[in-house]
Amino acid sequence: MDREARLSALRSRVRSTLQADQEEDLVVESIPGMTNLSDVERLSVQSLMWADGLEEDDSERIRMVAAILIFVGSVLGILSGLLLLQGNPVDLLAAELLETNPTVDLRMQALEAESGNALEGLTVEWLDLETETVLQTTMTGSSGWFLFEGVTTEPRLLRVTGDGYVTSEIEMQAQAAGSPPVTMTPGSGTERIEMTQGSDKDWSLDDATKLSTAIGIATILTGAVGLLAGLEVRRAGKYRRTQYLAGIGLFSRGLILFGPALILLGMILLTFTKEQFRDWEGKEPVPDFS
Repeated sequence: MDREARLSALRSRVRSTLQADQEEDLVVESIPGMTNLSDVERLSVQSLMWADGLEEDDSERIRMVAAILIFVGSVLGILSGLLLLQGNPVDLLAAELLETNPTVDLRMQALEAESGNALEGLTVEWLDLETETVLQTTMTGSSGWFLFEGVTTEPRLLRVTGDGYVTSEIEMQAQAAGSPPVTMTPGSGTERIEMTQGSDKDWSLDDATKLSTAIGIATILTGAVGLLAGLEVRRAGKYRRTQYLAGIGLFSRGLILFGPALILLGMILLTFTKEQFRDWEGKEPVPDFS
């Protein structure tokens, strides 16, 4: 409590000295009691002296600069959001997200539909989906397994044929693991199946488009909040509300980092002009360093 009282008294002496128009000649050591303070405490009082020593016009100019910085940073965010909405969503994702492995080894098993027994000696063909040109061909082994090495992950047609069984044609994309078995039904004719390939975690162009739209809308909205913060700075109404709005504007991501940096700089400048806001009640107390 003694230290807090001592700092409060020093603060009062600083203010009275400044109000007596002695700012230009004032030095820290000229204030009684300053020599007994720690470096951190001296720095706090020096900052107080600088802030209190600002002329009204200087403080007004700083507030206007802060408003401009927040406004410009927010506008950059809105422009970035508009570019996201109009841009190519493929550019938002790296090639690794849009593509799985370019080639994989496709390993599957052929089973009898009713008994579940492995089927040996079936002819398996890997065809182009559009032209049905045979790209690779193989036979099922004794345990019903077959393997195609180095096939692309583009949509292809898998055809499995065998005497006494319905020919199975499956539209699919090869994947390295987890492919379901091919079930063969006794009979004749051809059965065509379309399989949904890839895990739910794979990114598609539609996913990229949705992501681009969501980010673009969020960027525009946060930029609009930043514009509101810039207007609040000019009005000098509510200090804390203005800082909160500017903080939301930081997420507008104008030019990635440049826009948020401008907004953050404006927020820092506002801390030196908080007394100009109508809802600011007096001065903040000197921090307790004990």
